[in-house]
Amino acid sequence: MPFMAMVARFDGQILNRTDRERLYRSMKELKLKKEELLSLYETMVLIRKSELATQENYKKGEVPGFIHLYMGEEAIASGVCAHLRKSDWITSTHRGHGHALAKGVEPKSLMAELYGKATGCCGGRGGTMHIYSPKDGLFGTNGIVAGGLPLSIGLGISEKTKKTDNVTICFFGDGAVNHGAFHESVNLAGALNAPVVFVCENNLYATCLPLSATTKNDNVASKAAAYGIPGVRVDGNDVLDVYKASQEAIDRARKGQGPTLIEACTYRTVGHHEGDVLTGTYRTVDELESWKKKCPILKFEKKLLKSKTATQQELDAISNKMDEVIAEAVEFARKSPYPDVESVLKNSWAEPVNPKEALECYIDENCDTKTQNWLEAVRDAIAEEMRKDSNIILMGEGIGEREGSWGHTKNLWQEFGAERVMDTPISELGFTGACIAASATGCRAISDLMITDFLFDAASQIIDQASKLRYMSNGQINVPVILRSASGAIKQTGPHHSGAFHSLWANCPGLIVVMPSNPADAKGLMKTALRAKDPVVFLEPKTLLSSKGPVPETEYFIPFGQAKTVKQGQDLTVIASGSAVHVCLEASKALQDDGISCEIIDLRTIVPLDIDTIVRSISKTGKLLVVDDGFAMCGLGGEIAATVMEHAFDELDAPICRLHNDPVAQPFSPVLDVESIVNKEKVIEAAKTVIKGQAIIQHTPVTGLVKSSNVESNINTIDTSEEPAKETPAQIDTESLENKNVIEIVMPNQDLTVDEGTVVNWLKNIGDSIVKDEPVVEVETDKATFEVESPADGTLSKISVEEGTTVGFGTTLGLITIK
Repeated sequence: MPFMAMVARFDGQILNRTDRERLYRSMKELKLKKEELLSLYETMVLIRKSELATQENYKKGEVPGFIHLYMGEEAIASGVCAHLRKSDWITSTHRGHGHALAKGVEPKSLMAELYGKATGCCGGRGGTMHIYSPKDGLFGTNGIVAGGLPLSIGLGISEKTKKTDNVTICFFGDGAVNHGAFHESVNLAGALNAPVVFVCENNLYATCLPLSATTKNDNVASKAAAYGIPGVRVDGNDVLDVYKASQEAIDRARKGQGPTLIEACTYRTVGHHEGDVLTGTYRTVDELESWKKKCPILKFEKKLLKSKTATQQELDAISNKMDEVIAEAVEFARKSPYPDVESVLKNSWAEPVNPKEALECYIDENCDTKTQNWLEAVRDAIAEEMRKDSNIILMGEGIGEREGSWGHTKNLWQEFGAERVMDTPISELGFTGACIAASATGCRAISDLMITDFLFDAASQIIDQASKLRYMSNGQINVPVILRSASGAIKQTGPHHSGAFHSLWANCPGLIVVMPSNPADAKGLMKTALRAKDPVVFLEPKTLLSSKGPVPETEYFIPFGQAKTVKQGQDLTVIASGSAVHVCLEASKALQDDGISCEIIDLRTIVPLDIDTIVRSISKTGKLLVVDDGFAMCGLGGEIAATVMEHAFDELDAPICRLHNDPVAQPFSPVLDVESIVNKEKVIEAAKTVIKGQAIIQHTPVTGLVKSSNVESNINTIDTSEEPAKETPAQIDTESLENKNVIEIVMPNQDLTVDEGTVVNWLKNIGDSIVKDEPVVEVETDKATFEVESPADGTLSKISVEEGTTVGFGTTLGLITIK
């Protein structure tokens, strides 16, 4: 179909719909007072005048950057925002000046922001595409297409959790409809019954591509049916049509009846951005001129005059008044100072980073403790904080009745209910964005991302929204969200479930990155995260999720940026975090036998990094080995090495050495899996290399792979006084090898984070006949109780593990003599 024919068909769909009369609703039918109608007109004129001034001054070089203007679309922002309170929220787009003004942002504040001045609503940090004004209910224009959609869900859920009837309007363009964030967000809003109104400003083009060229269904409103919510298409150039449709949708949301999708069909009479050619490429002169005749302001003027609601003199007075308002705004922006360059580092993180509780409520070394596994300890931290703060919520897949893939939300759904522990669709981008905005507006949220590899599905929201919101808003918005995920390799889970990417998140200013190594620290750091003001990437090593350790019975917090020396030593400083700490402790015992005394530092947090503790240790030992289960390239080891060179070069007696996992996607085969990761033997070898004053050649694609030992070390807990627990190897009964008529009953593998079980009840006695698949013995793990079934018909001839005994998976429990 020729391009112009597609445009004509689009226009016809607006005008020929069965609800055609919507375009001609009388002002009397809408029951709008004169002052309400003139207010709509004034808002549209304000937006137009502001955009014209911005365009003019941009061409003069006064306005920096590049800008996307809203001219031609003024009826949408005006008609929608006319229904909103200050306490309602909107999210916007890169073309968001009009939304900001319609929601109540002061023209002077807005114009100063566009000029990059200190008096701007974001102190000049955001500019045209990143305008935030929480006091006016503006949760930001957004430079990321579809970036505001997930955030709008969180804003709605936040208000719902706080039991208000405030609503959220999510403005976005037709280009966003093809983005995954649109589909995840609209579906998630429906599933959670969020009080959100989605407003698609369909101006025909996503940059330069017509919607009909990018999707077979170019009726955006009809897409709502796929998600079970109402959808309506309106004339976006008729402010009364927009007003009526948004009134119905907003009322519906306020009453708790869920989201609505509005498609407002309109046209921008400017380029995609200033400098974009107006016609001759993807638009014709005739097309542009025909749409200019449908100008929403002229259209409304005619209605006001024809109905004798207003005189020409009254409309001229409004226009002149807006000229004065914008002139004052421009003059204010011109005269305002630029931000103080000394402020450039402010507002990436909270100041201070740690909440006061973390600095006042330490662990008492003499306090009573109880033995807990990791998941219980962290769950208790969450439960304790949820009892104190009714606005803490959790979102994730299977975290409700199922209690999480790891069993890590056990009992939380039962205690706090589905409105606070929310099972979500598989939509990491959607629910993580929701958690971010909810956390920024009074409902601290935990985004449960299950496995670290899955964070990449939500990366845009984490990096472009959570980490930057405080800075872009000039400190107006705190984002105390927790992004919780299990990290690293375990039990041959393969390339998509074994990632350890803490260095990547550490590279994003504004994020706190936590990686504890034992249950007590995990609990203390989670409680700190739940009181802090920054987004926290909370990484929990998979190999440690079943580990046990002493956990204080009194309330306590672990500060961010405070490493712990878990073993004193004299010859070598070894730095690690997470599961690598246990590998280093195990290796240090063998090194001690060789006369090498290691001082081991557990970082606990990657950001902030406790360089002071590291330097103090190096000042004593003179040598440094960094052990990390991430990758070497641009990784934690390199960062620590560079920082030590800057702060403690004179203290070093040997080259700094780094030991990392091999630079490969985690292989599935057990022998390759073991070979690729850090283990005890590799640490021992690396430590001896440092002591000799030699360097370790890193494994990289250009230098080749320098192989080391392939002995696995699967450590599950930390205890500086005792040998760390290991997986119990399979115990093969020699009788089964010698007698072909004997078959083993073996403790079966279970969940990834469970590596042992306790025999609680033998269901059969020696000499009893057994049929294949009949339950023989009952076993209990930390997560569940299950029955082990007979592998064959026969007679129970031997019980190898007595009731009450705990053994590892793969252990022979008993023998069956087959018939």
